[in-house]
Amino acid sequence: MQSIYLLDTNIISEVTKPKPNQKVVRKILETRSLSKIGSVGFEEMLYGVKKLPVCKKQSDLFTFCIDYVQRNYEILPFDIHASWIHSDIRERLEAKGKKAPLADSMIAATAIANNLVLVTRNVKDFDEIRQVSALMVENWFDE
Repeated sequence: MQSIYLLDTNIISEVTKPKPNQKVVRKILETRSLSKIGSVGFEEMLYGVKKLPVCKKQSDLFTFCIDYVQRNYEILPFDIHASWIHSDIRERLEAKGKKAPLADSMIAATAIANNLVLVTRNVKDFDEIRQVSALMVENWFDE
């Protein structure tokens, strides 16, 4: 079965919240076999966990990253194809006097390179990128 979605950090991490959005959690579970995670988003998740104080919550989140995310999702690399797309995005935005946020534009380039719909809660963060690229975005919080 072909994948359709690239899950942003704020989507996959929703299941770790004390009161997760049940609509989003249900959608994550329903589309697990159709979804992937980008290496840039996975790095964001790991970095966020590492910034927490050493405690049970941090340990539980590391376990989630390894035992759930890494085991259940293909983690797509930021590869040469994504690099070419990323350089186009940056150049097009700079030509409009805009600056591409590095992580967001790399996540967008990974989605485009793999012909995946980026699922994110932060749709506005990708508006500028969508104007200069073929990025497809969904927000499961709004569905």
